[in-house]
Order: sequence, then structure tokens, then C-alpha cells
Amino acid sequence: MFRAITFRPALAIMLLLAIVDAARAADCELSATAIPRGIDTDVMLCGDALPDNISLAGLTEAQIELNYLQALGHCAVNDSRPGFHLVLTASGPASRIRLAVRDTLSDKPVCDLFLEVEAPAESATPGWVNAMPADAARFVDVNGIRTRFFEAGNGPPLVLVHGGQAGGSNNSAEKWEQNFPGLAQDYRVIALDRLAQAGTANLPDPADYADYFARDAAHLEAFLDALKLQNVTLVGHSQGGWPVARVTLNRPDIVSCLVNVDTVMVPDEPILMREALGFLMYNSRYLHPTNGPSFYSARRGMQLRYPSGNNITAAKAQRVVDQYNAPATREAAAYMAELRMTPLHPSFGELKAQAYADIAAGQLKTRSLLIWGALDPQVPLGLGRQLNIFLRASGVDSRLIVIGGAGHAPFVEFPETFGRILRAGCPPEDKDSKAPAE
Repeated sequence: MFRAITFRPALAIMLLLAIVDAARAADCELSATAIPRGIDTDVMLCGDALPDNISLAGLTEAQIELNYLQALGHCAVNDSRPGFHLVLTASGPASRIRLAVRDTLSDKPVCDLFLEVEAPAESATPGWVNAMPADAARFVDVNGIRTRFFEAGNGPPLVLVHGGQAGGSNNSAEKWEQNFPGLAQDYRVIALDRLAQAGTANLPDPADYADYFARDAAHLEAFLDALKLQNVTLVGHSQGGWPVARVTLNRPDIVSCLVNVDTVMVPDEPILMREALGFLMYNSRYLHPTNGPSFYSARRGMQLRYPSGNNITAAKAQRVVDQYNAPATREAAAYMAELRMTPLHPSFGELKAQAYADIAAGQLKTRSLLIWGALDPQVPLGLGRQLNIFLRASGVDSRLIVIGGAGHAPFVEFPETFGRILRAGCPPEDKDSKAPAE
């Protein structure tokens, strides 16, 4: 005999909801399955069905402290699922814990995850001594712009030019702190804050920001003249590659060697540029809280750019936050944002096109050295290779050296390797020596 089954809508709905909850619970994951004891660790929690607000259960029992919780519109550069940036510190013994994620508003379970607590590995970051303390900074007037710089050593001049642009918070002369002491053994090494960044004054008239990139190059050229520098090795990183390229074209009489590190001065190759723009858009929209960088989001930004994990320090993360909150930075950032002044702006496109035309016409007589991080997500290595091909086709003595395992700032991640490559390519004692080519 078969028993008749009575259809009960309420029961069916409850069963359906249970199935949905189970499906939601299955689609939830952590970027790491283990954290080291005693070290605050960044972990991404990702999932299609994550609510806007969550709470975590199971931490207290395992002696794990939640130091930071930030909602992410997109969990990662190539992951459009919502997520959360967690910073966890374990103080208890090695163990396997169950982490329960709940919706804060409804108190419903979202998913259960497991996390291992392990003994800490040996740190890859040495204890760097600050070679560029603020009280060691010097200042010079450059056509009415009070310009901050650091200087050490007594050899031929080597000028280090950081990346970023006016109103940025992640770049300054101090970006070169790992490199400064070593390079000062062989060069008179000078690192400056570029126009309207960090300790260098903003432009006096807001209208001047419409010509920011041209003024940036002019400021660097005037800085070299203000210090009466000759026979200069000029090193530019990322956006700093623009002013060093323009100045070298303008002043072959004073620049003896041009070094570009993961430079913005690359060909506009659509596929590789799209990859880079995806990374930059993620950082712009989803990396930081809406009110600006926090200590932990700034540190995560370095982790995304420095895949080796080397030399990511608390001091650097805090520097990003402090520079962002400085009134001069806020002012410059507002003017640049209003004009949408980035390397995508037509004004920069025109300047870059003119530089390319000048190089193609044979005007770049100075030796060129390109140094690139093999894993750079911001300016991919393929673009560096194309730049080197263009330079060599234009008759430039150019070489490309790739640093394996490095990201967008190889001089930060591998300072000793960077120093060796720089000395080989632009030697202080023999300007005709060659660096090994790729």
C-alpha cells in the first residue's frame, strides 16, 4: 500500500531555503588555509553569497584575534565575488579551528570554514635601519617650488626618481630607502620628492595642474640644474620614467646613463595594457575603504605589487596613510581628480607620443638600461620587452634586465640585485661598461 503524500507549501519552502543555505555555505572560501602563530596575517574571505556585514565565531576559543575587517566589492583583481579583508593574529597553540561566518543582521549562518594555526616561518624581511630619516632631508628652491631631497655619498651623481603623480600617497623619495646606503658607497646618490608629492610643494596655481606632466619634467630638469649636476645617471620608476626620459632627451649634455624601472613609458599594446588597467582599476576601486587607505589596506596594496613579500614593513604602510591624510596631498589630489589627470589623459598621450617621435628620430644618444620585475602586475614584463625592442630599433644602446620573482618595484623587493644590475649598466668607474642583456 502506498501512503498518500499531502503537499504542504510551508514545508516545501522551508526545505527550499535549507537547500539554498547549504548552497551558500558551500560557496565560501579563505585565501589561506593556515596562519602562523604570533604574526598578524592578511586573509581574504570570498564567496558569491556573502552578505554586506558578517560576524565570525570560533576565534576566541582558538585564541585568535580579529584585528581588521574590511568589506570588498571585489575579492581580488580577477575575482568579482564580494569578499572581506581579514587580519588575524593567533596566540594559541598549533591547532585546526572551525570558523563560523554569520550574517550580522539576520544572525543566520553563511558558511563554516577550517583554518590551521602553525608555527611561524622565518621572516623574509630583514630589520632595515632607516637610512632616510626626516631630519636628514634637504630642501632647494626650484623655480619657486620648495623641493625636498636626500643625499649621500661622494661618487658620480645618481638621481633616483620615484613613481606616482601629484596627490598620490604611495610614493616619495623614501621609496628608495633600501637602496640608499648601498648605492651611496659608489655614487653621490640623490633622491627627490617629485612635483606636488610628499615633501615637495604643490603647484601655486590650481590651473597649473592641467599641464602637470609637462611641469613635472620641467621641475626635474630645473632640479638637476639647481644642484649643478653633470654626468648624471638618471633612474626613474613607474610614472617617474616619464620625466627622466624627457629630461634625457632635452639634456644629453648632463645625463650620461638613463635607467627605467617598470616604467610607464611603454608602447600602448592593447592586450597587455588591458591587463594592467584591470589591476589599476581594482586598486583604485576596491583596495581601500571609502574614506581612504588604512594601515592594513596600504599593507595589502604592497602585497599585491610585491609578490615576493620582501621588505613590506609597518613603517611603509603607515607612511601611505600619513601621506594620504596630509593637507597638501588632499589638495593636489582634488585638483588632479577634477581634471582626471592620469597617464590616460590626452595631455600625457601627446607628451609621450612626442618623446617616442624624438627617440625614433635618433635623438636619444644616452645609454639605456631597463630593469623589470618578472611578475609586475601593473606594467607587465611584455610591455618592457616591447619598449626595449623599440629603443634598439631606434639605434639606442639599450638593455633589458629582468629580476625574477619581483613585482612592480624590484628595487624594493631585491635591493642587492638591483644595485648590482645598476652598477653593471651604469658603472661609476667606467661609463662604457655593459650590463648583461636579457
